[in-house]
Amino acid sequence: MSVEDVDAETRRAWERGERGRARCAEALAAASTDEGADAVRELFAEAIELLTDALGALDGADARWPEFAYVAGIAYAASAAPTGDRRSWDQARICFRRAHRAAPADAHLLRAAAQVAAARIGLDPRGTPWRLLLDPPSAGEIAAALGRLGTEALVQLVPGAAVLSGADGTTRVLDLPELDYGLDLAGGDRENWADMLDALCEWAWAAVMEPVLTALPGSFGRAPSLVLLPAGPFGMVPWHAAWSLVDGRRRHALQNAQISYIGAPRLLCEVAARPTSAPARRYPIEIGRAAGDPIAFVPAGGHDETWRVGAEYLTAGTHTVVSTLWPVDETTTALVLYMAHHYLDRRDLPPAQAVRTAQLWLRDPKRGIPSAMPAELAARARAIMPDDPTGWAGFTHSGW
Repeated sequence: MSVEDVDAETRRAWERGERGRARCAEALAAASTDEGADAVRELFAEAIELLTDALGALDGADARWPEFAYVAGIAYAASAAPTGDRRSWDQARICFRRAHRAAPADAHLLRAAAQVAAARIGLDPRGTPWRLLLDPPSAGEIAAALGRLGTEALVQLVPGAAVLSGADGTTRVLDLPELDYGLDLAGGDRENWADMLDALCEWAWAAVMEPVLTALPGSFGRAPSLVLLPAGPFGMVPWHAAWSLVDGRRRHALQNAQISYIGAPRLLCEVAARPTSAPARRYPIEIGRAAGDPIAFVPAGGHDETWRVGAEYLTAGTHTVVSTLWPVDETTTALVLYMAHHYLDRRDLPPAQAVRTAQLWLRDPKRGIPSAMPAELAARARAIMPDDPTGWAGFTHSGW
């Protein structure tokens, strides 16, 4: 419906909503700079007031209502994070819930965005993370990004469903009834961590990865490629390590597909829009540890912290982020990074494939040891147990 087709009151409400969106964007930009906290709070307060006025003036069936409710949730959540204001967090949850419920049945991307944003409540809003969530891309924008990355699909994992956005511009929903925030990650029980992680990955195959991989289009003889965006605690599951028994042997999702991760659909689009020549090939290729390095390693710091730091690295110009979902021992970390270097330099593989191949190398009980590997590291490599998921399964890839 165009502006000309609605009454004056509705037009004024739309205008207030758009001004509220603009103020929210200004506040998020200001939060990432050295501007004063008072100025940021005032911008958020103005955004919330404008959006609340717009929502109150519009009929709940108005096409813009769920969109404005979603932006109001962003404003409430981002403004609450620095002080931990419980009331604002509660208001954010209410806004996201209402946006999800009011969205048309075919508005899958908005519904997924609301659930992902609700899962981020409490995250520090300094610039990057909440800005990325403010403007969910369209199916066409996601398709263009996937095409540039050579990837079949973006898969957003939200409670009860997977929202699949394909490189062909389609978006559909897979019902996943077992995908629930109540799943037991048992992260604090380090003594039985290997057994619990093993059981978690077995569940992850049947509950999620088997139906997701089955739903992907064929890829003409090569492993299909997908990008996962897991909401909330789903981000602590190593979906690439999901496994089933095939001919009496374990087969992991990583063996069936190239699996990367991303923190927001908008971040996927921004990274994909960069020139394909970056990063410049350097020999030897280095995996750094600072934002802006072409390829950077980000060790575990809790899921939301890892997502925030990874997002900041990517928006700062980092081309590829290798991170861990939990603290991984120094030996395995050294081996994964060494072999990723090896496949980048000696095999000229793209970063995503280099990380995946390094993980598959650790999974191989007959793994060959590169002749250039230092003797001490080679001895450790021979002792690594291929069925132990606490090491190789902790590594993830984001970006190109």
